[in-house]
Amino acid sequence: MKKAFCLLASFIVLLCSACKNTETSFTATETHQENTQVQEESPSAQDKLTYSNLDSNASTQEVRSLLTEAGIQPEHVDTVLNWVADYNDSMRECPSFTLAGDFITVDEMFVDYGEYPPMSTQWFKHNNRNYHDVLCRIVAYELNQDNISINNVIAEEDFDCWDNNTAWLYTDGDILFGRDAVEGEHKAYVPFPLIDWRKDVQAQYFTLFNPIHTTKQCSPQEMLQAIQEKWASQGISFKESPFSLITFWTQSGDRICASHAATLAETAFGYILFEKTNPEAPYMATKFSSTDEVKRYLYNMMNLDYTRYNEQMGAYAILQNNRLL
Repeated sequence: MKKAFCLLASFIVLLCSACKNTETSFTATETHQENTQVQEESPSAQDKLTYSNLDSNASTQEVRSLLTEAGIQPEHVDTVLNWVADYNDSMRECPSFTLAGDFITVDEMFVDYGEYPPMSTQWFKHNNRNYHDVLCRIVAYELNQDNISINNVIAEEDFDCWDNNTAWLYTDGDILFGRDAVEGEHKAYVPFPLIDWRKDVQAQYFTLFNPIHTTKQCSPQEMLQAIQEKWASQGISFKESPFSLITFWTQSGDRICASHAATLAETAFGYILFEKTNPEAPYMATKFSSTDEVKRYLYNMMNLDYTRYNEQMGAYAILQNNRLL
């Protein structure tokens, strides 16, 4: 979900895919009925979810092994796990949720981490931090970058992160570049200190995730066609491997955007999905036996945030690399 934010709750509806929880790592606050008209095949309900927020050494090592065994370079996995540890140390006392250490199973197909403002308050008061935590797209790109080739990167001035009023990726810019202080602000944002991406990596990132202009009210198939055509024009291709980039595309006006991104890895038991659920919400590793379960989970988590703020998600497309999941 994700149009960028400046500490506004509405940000969460547009930026990363899901954020929630308050008791023993799970609190169901609402029951959501899926709109069968938003996609060609609306997923059905599931009643079990096995996940961890990696707040234990055992779960951290298990996830590290699963991701590296799928072929992700250990240095990328370790970078992300450092971000996880930094987040968990900062947010362990957040009143909105209890971090799951080892993997637990709950009787719903989503996890509700609660309202956005308490998470934001906890993050910004911890150690007087004045930068944003990383978000889903950054985590997904860090893990998937070796599988993605981009021949025609866009110029820095075309990154969709400069205009606070219109930029979908404004918060991505906060995290990667920081912001100069402007009149009326008490503090300037600074880049997230645990990220050290080269300029060429930044350019590839914004080329991949920049919003795509299209017709209004397009169908999922029209979304897919627009994405594939845009990516082909940029020379974007994906290497086939046991792990892949997952993107959840929604529409905002005349643009379609990667509202959420995650990493899906094949395992001996099926699949593991690794994601940052929202910019201030926890990291999450979730086990699935099929890609149908992955799609149902992603829909439920995205729909939770939209309905929380009385929004309609509308048509969407879930991609695995450059094809429909």
